[in-house]
Amino acid sequence: MAIVINNIAAQEVVTEKKVTYRDLHFDLQENALPETRSMFSKITQTDLRIDTDEAAILNSIRNIFTTTPGEKILNPTFGINLTQWLFEPVSEMVSREIGEAIVTGIERYEPRVVVNNVTVVSDFEKNQYHIKLALLIPQLNISNNYQAVLGPGFDFITENE
Repeated sequence: MAIVINNIAAQEVVTEKKVTYRDLHFDLQENALPETRSMFSKITQTDLRIDTDEAAILNSIRNIFTTTPGEKILNPTFGINLTQWLFEPVSEMVSREIGEAIVTGIERYEPRVVVNNVTVVSDFEKNQYHIKLALLIPQLNISNNYQAVLGPGFDFITENE
C-alpha cells in the first residue's frame, strides 16, 4: 500500500544574516531584569553581546593596542601596549615610535586587515596623541578611517565620519 501526498507546502526557511567574523563585545553590559518579579518570570537579555565582522576586527585591534607583551601566557609576544607612552613627554619622536609600533602590531597580529596609513599627531597642549588609521578589510570589502586618542583616559577607535 502506497501513500500519495499531493500539494505539499514548502516550508519557509529562515536564515540568519551571514557573518564572516564574530567576537564577544569588548565591554560587558548590565543584565536587564524583568519588569515583574514573579517566580516564573524570564530574563530575556544577557550581559554578553556579540560583535560581528568590522566590529569584531576592531575589538581585535583594540586588544592588540592594550595588551602588554607577556600578558598572554600562551602567546607572550602578543600586544604592543600603547599605554606605555601615556606618561612620556609628548614629542614628535614618540609619535613616530607609536606609529611604527601600531603598523608592526597590526601587521603581525591581525592578518584580516591591511594598513593603508597611520598618522600620529602630537597634541602638546592636552598632553595626548591623536591616532588616525586608514584600514582595508579585503574579505569584507571595507575601507575605512578610524581614530583613537592616546592620553589621560585612553579612548579608542571610533569610526571617522
